[in-house]
Amino acid sequence: MKCFFQLFVCFVWSLGFSQKQYHFDYALIYDNPISVENETKSNLYLINSKDNSFRTLVSFDLDSINASIRLIDYDGLFVNSNVKKEKFYEAETLSNVCNSVSRFSNKYKYKIKEYNFIKHQDTTINDTVYYHYSIKCNKSLSYQKRNKIVTSHYIIDKNSEQFKPFLYHATVYNKWIETLELPNGIIKIKYDVSVEGKIIFKQELIKVIQINKFFTIPDECDYTKSPK
Repeated sequence: MKCFFQLFVCFVWSLGFSQKQYHFDYALIYDNPISVENETKSNLYLINSKDNSFRTLVSFDLDSINASIRLIDYDGLFVNSNVKKEKFYEAETLSNVCNSVSRFSNKYKYKIKEYNFIKHQDTTINDTVYYHYSIKCNKSLSYQKRNKIVTSHYIIDKNSEQFKPFLYHATVYNKWIETLELPNGIIKIKYDVSVEGKIIFKQELIKVIQINKFFTIPDECDYTKSPK
């Protein structure tokens, strides 16, 4: 009876301290993008090379001692938190509290029928050959102009097939999940083209860094377990 009670206490204790854990094994650093608004911002992304259902953007403001961390889990969870820059670099595990966690509504899955992946002729950069794919809206030109819809292009490294594609936009991820038409590989360059044919956004990979970092959230605010 005593052993049973001890086991029960341990079980309850473990429930109280259970956590959802995200593991990141690579950091991708992209250059500051060219955009319509000429924005400049930090472009450090933490990814899991074998699981692209979640990703994290880390932003560093020059005049701040903190790093801003935004994690999206496409299964229904969003984390928005700040951490001291020193802690971000030094800590292997970053723990988050529930007030930094909210639900992420991946509610536009129906939009995937409005887009198609297109395979283009391979692109050569500095004697290296890359895949070239785009995702394009299949609705009328007037609809695209009215809604300012862009065509996104992806230049993908052929020699990194161990990486599932890092897809920042939910609609692109949803389309990939349905079709798997975009090949595995690190995205070397991403650029967006307007309906008028003008490049309005472009960013290029600068560096790939192998890391071993974990994010945790309390189990009670793991919204991926809740009905969508």
